[in-house]
Amino acid sequence: MDPYNTKEAVLQLGVINPEMDEIFKNNPPLDLSSFPPEVLFEGSVMHEKAISELYSRHATQEILMSIPMRDGHESEIRVIQPNAQPNTPLVVLIYGGGFFSGTNLQLLPWAIATAALYGVTVVLPSYRLAPQHKFPVAHNDIWDSVKWIATNASSFGSDLSKGFVIGGSSAGGNLAIVTAHRAMRENLSPSLTGVVAIVPPCLDEQNANSPVCNAKDIELWTSWWEPDFQSVDFSPLNSDISLAGMPPTYLQVDGMDTLRDDGLIYEKLLRDHGIATRLDVYPGMPHAHWMWPEHSLSTKSHIDPLSGIGWLLGQELEREEVERLWNTAPLTNDSIPH
Repeated sequence: MDPYNTKEAVLQLGVINPEMDEIFKNNPPLDLSSFPPEVLFEGSVMHEKAISELYSRHATQEILMSIPMRDGHESEIRVIQPNAQPNTPLVVLIYGGGFFSGTNLQLLPWAIATAALYGVTVVLPSYRLAPQHKFPVAHNDIWDSVKWIATNASSFGSDLSKGFVIGGSSAGGNLAIVTAHRAMRENLSPSLTGVVAIVPPCLDEQNANSPVCNAKDIELWTSWWEPDFQSVDFSPLNSDISLAGMPPTYLQVDGMDTLRDDGLIYEKLLRDHGIATRLDVYPGMPHAHWMWPEHSLSTKSHIDPLSGIGWLLGQELEREEVERLWNTAPLTNDSIPH
């Protein structure tokens, strides 16, 4: 039974979590709309680099390379591999940041944990950002990257017949679901076998009461990015090609997120089309609530998608095993991916 099939149940998700309410009272969130895009980007670069340096590598190795885009641009990817494990499945993880900030270091802690837990290769692609690069440059960059990976994965020891998963967080979640639908439409070979969509936008904004990534923020950020909300490059829901045939999908939704209803509606539509889904919902929590590590649900929002990736790979582990590795990943207690 769908626990979010009534208006009342969905609205209840937007009631702020008491612990989160106390955190915001003591440390109100910044008004991000007051910062120019270059400041937000530079902040993300510094933060993500600092965080990446705090994490244990857990018997993995990293390769940095550049791959060609359709217009001749060279895009950087990071390849995280488990040591001495050939012919691995492969997972692509795409960072978020409103399409104007973020780097491929952002999800490095998740990439390391995924490689170590499941013996898979993880690729962290890049994409060009607004305001210099408008919609759909980011989507084309990720599509070009995934096509390159599909063709060249064997060169870094992956066997995509064992699993080929794409995922991302926030803007990266949008890029993941759009790319997965495009892969189905254009018969990507090998085909994708799973999708991870963490707090993804896939509709015009819904819940305007969020204290983080709110309607004011989104209006400004979309003015930098200039998306076409009716384009299939923005959402598979704009396509005349059915969702039937999409890969199994893991989704994460924050109850007080401006993007809450995007995730809930998309998950329901996938189920209605016969697609296997797994959904984790965090009532009363703002967008990307793992950015507040002092909250008791922060660690849970890391463990859940790592477990979801295992489900998609057919390698589900005991939750305690996932928690044990994640809890020993940071070299300091205050390090988390942003």
